[in-house]
Amino acid sequence: MRERLPSRYLWFRCAIVAGVLLGLLLLVETVMTYRYVVHGLVREEAQREGARLAASIVRMARVMRNFDTSQLTPVLHDALADAPKQIAWIRILRADGEIVAEGGRTNAAPKYSAEMLRSLLGPDATGPREQMTPSGPVFITLNLLPQHLLHGSPPRRIVPAAPEFIEIALYERGISVHFGPLREYLIVGVAAAFALIGAVTIMGLRFGNYVRGKQVEKELAIARRVQFDLFPNENSARGQIQFAAQCIPAWQVGGDLYDVFESDKGETALILGDVTGKGLPAALMMGVVQGIVRASGTMASALHHEQAAERLNQFLCLKTARERFVTLFWSYFNAEEGTLTYINAGHPSPLLIRRSTEKREILRLDSTGPVMGVLPSARYEQAEITVQADDVLVVYSDGIVEASDSRQQEFGQDRLIEAIESNWAKSPTEICEAILADVRVFLGQEQAQDDQTILVARLEPKRNTIRPTHFEAANVC
Repeated sequence: MRERLPSRYLWFRCAIVAGVLLGLLLLVETVMTYRYVVHGLVREEAQREGARLAASIVRMARVMRNFDTSQLTPVLHDALADAPKQIAWIRILRADGEIVAEGGRTNAAPKYSAEMLRSLLGPDATGPREQMTPSGPVFITLNLLPQHLLHGSPPRRIVPAAPEFIEIALYERGISVHFGPLREYLIVGVAAAFALIGAVTIMGLRFGNYVRGKQVEKELAIARRVQFDLFPNENSARGQIQFAAQCIPAWQVGGDLYDVFESDKGETALILGDVTGKGLPAALMMGVVQGIVRASGTMASALHHEQAAERLNQFLCLKTARERFVTLFWSYFNAEEGTLTYINAGHPSPLLIRRSTEKREILRLDSTGPVMGVLPSARYEQAEITVQADDVLVVYSDGIVEASDSRQQEFGQDRLIEAIESNWAKSPTEICEAILADVRVFLGQEQAQDDQTILVARLEPKRNTIRPTHFEAANVC
């Protein structure tokens, strides 16, 4: 059944659509403004500049008292010399198109008939004409030569038989330079509109992935709660022990596991394992291992314990990839007998801290078999150690001792032992928190690269009988 999107995602879709429409509106508005600048304002500026130059030439002619238009060529050349990058040519034409005077690059200048001149200067005239020349596009302006050019006091007056016109061709680049900043702003506006449309479009195309990602995050949060629900309550008592444990995943969920529960025989099981890798795959495998350990039932004998470990190993070899394996410390505390029996499948050696008035001992509960999930025919041996009153058992994952600071130095087992000894007389909760606090201080600003799990238990045997300790697997520091 297809799940409906939450209302906030519908609003997000509406925002994407609104963003695209806004970008299109901005693009259309900017393009239209750019076209108006190029085809409107520039042409109007060309018309004004042409009229200004024509008036300037008339004034120069009056100053020079040159009232014969056929003798204005020097004046035209002076005007061209003043603005060579702006003016392409200047011509004075009669009403029938005859050229009276000219200057500049007139080889590209058009030819006119009387009818063409009348139409260009008539009421339907559209302003300057644009023409392409070898030197670039130009705007050609036509202005009626004022009759008052001839109104002066020359010795002889030359009265033209018909109106005359002054044609000025202006380079487009010389006119549009005045609108350079405005055109740049408009180009930036067009680019911004395309960027907005592109960004919103990409967001829209990736919206499905975003929604799925948020759903995965939500499911991971649920998986994290489920995983932590599988762990026993911290700071609680089981039988003749008090324990505290914490698991800090490097990601949302982790591959470390711990469990403390009572068996049918009244023994207390203490389990801590580490699945290779991080994240959801490791967490799924962790749940499988924890379920199998719980379902193994009472360990009536060492052989039963060893066979259960071998079956778990064979199952993992059969069902998981070779690069996925598990380290596991699987132990049972018998308060009546005052013993701790365990199988250590390639896990970092747990520490049993024992203190008396004379000395202190640190026993390492070393491996009694290889990691699980690699060798189907692997064998595991159960080891046993005698527990005395107030012994503290510390089981940890490699994320504790292998935590690295900015200098790539590891926290190490020595710092772990120092933290345990400094807080040995405190409760398991305080010992656990002190160790994790030391690890955080050691890491500084660095992020943990592996799951960090620690279990601290204070063992209280009902009998304080001194029995030989099995040192085959327990090494004394």
